Amino acid sequence: MQLHSKQREVASSTARFKVLRAGRRSGKTAYNIEDCCFRAVSHNDRNILYVSPNQKQSRSIVWEDLKKRLSPIGATFNEQRLEIKVPTAEGGHSTIYVGGWETRESYRGMRFHHVVFDELDTLKDFFVSWQEIFRPALTDTAGSATFIGTPKSDSRNLQRLEKVAENDSDYRTFHFTSYDNPHVEDSEIDKAKEELAYDTFKQEYLAEYVEDQGALFNYSALVDVFSNSIDRGTSKYLIIDIAGDGSDRTVFSYWEGLVEYKRVGYKRLNSESIKMKIREEAQSHKIPFSHVLVDAIGVGEHLPHDPLLDGIIGFKSSFAAIKTDQSIVALPHVHYTKEAPLTSVYKNLRSQCIFTLADLVNNHKIASEVEGQAKEVILQELPYYQDVSKGDGKRFATPKEDVKEMLGRSPDDSDTWIMRMYFEITKRLSPHQSEQRAERAEMTAQQFLKGQSFRHMNDTR
Repeated sequence: MQLHSKQREVASSTARFKVLRAGRRSGKTAYNIEDCCFRAVSHNDRNILYVSPNQKQSRSIVWEDLKKRLSPIGATFNEQRLEIKVPTAEGGHSTIYVGGWETRESYRGMRFHHVVFDELDTLKDFFVSWQEIFRPALTDTAGSATFIGTPKSDSRNLQRLEKVAENDSDYRTFHFTSYDNPHVEDSEIDKAKEELAYDTFKQEYLAEYVEDQGALFNYSALVDVFSNSIDRGTSKYLIIDIAGDGSDRTVFSYWEGLVEYKRVGYKRLNSESIKMKIREEAQSHKIPFSHVLVDAIGVGEHLPHDPLLDGIIGFKSSFAAIKTDQSIVALPHVHYTKEAPLTSVYKNLRSQCIFTLADLVNNHKIASEVEGQAKEVILQELPYYQDVSKGDGKRFATPKEDVKEMLGRSPDDSDTWIMRMYFEITKRLSPHQSEQRAERAEMTAQQFLKGQSFRHMNDTR
């Protein structure tokens, strides 16, 4: 194969892990087919794996090309398993495996010398599987990997790896566009440029990241949350997101200042179990009840009013935003108030918390020490939140129901971060404004008692 200049740059690199961000028809897959073949024939007993989003796609992308490339040297092909036994220059054999991301668990415990991940930004939960399955598979062999793909706006695996490469010398990044492939006419690419929306062309052909202008969270800053180093402070907080029907996961999130230092998920806790767990964890971590906040919907609705949890705070997204700022257009009434009345520019409490969280994230003022799946789901969820204000003067963030529809599941894991902002917002209240907190607590209590009374009337009928 005659490599073009960008492909030669990749081939000549000695980096162990290569990240290729490339445009459509730029030659990224063709290069990796050639690379896999070269690695397989060079030495005995090499295990090479090519993975794309699914096995059907892998068959259509590389299988036939691998057969054409390796048939002349006597390779044997297992059509059902998509495995190729390749004769080597040393007189032995190596194996090329062609698979799909949907069967990634089948590779757990195997040993590989090289792995290619194609269409990286479409591989769901990539980093968890990379850390738990594929990275260990390269340990015994001191193996290598190539990560290739075109950027996607709803997934940022490539961008995450490029950030890793900034601080890890084992990684090197490469970027080439469709124009870099001399085998594709520039006129064809120019025609696509005329026909496509600019952002689409920029992403698909120039392989550039397209930022959503309405996104509240800067993705790079969001990734940095898990490596930020900030002053913890002395105050501790416990935030609990309770599963609505008690059958799913209840999340306990532990904070020192604005550092989340622990996160635990519990399955199928009932109301009584949650109550006892709150008491136990608050005592164990020395967190006062006034710094404990629970999602007061469904199973958690009555917890803030339980005598054994006296002082914890109930959170409801539908609550009105907390008024923390003085109105710049209203003057104080000298007979009744010494200061201008308080106001808020947010549609509801949830929006106020989301905007507050975005500001802290984007300015690197918040940190989390959680890893693994907990980290990954938060990185999936928060990028979906946008400023969807309607021009009525009130700032409004994407409703949770809309995020759920786009994400394909409920964004529950990031809810603890959003609810944690309640305490940051209330910090802005001056001492003489504390009655607002009391009014909110009293309102919640009255709503609860009213609901209890209504249910009791129905039960006695």
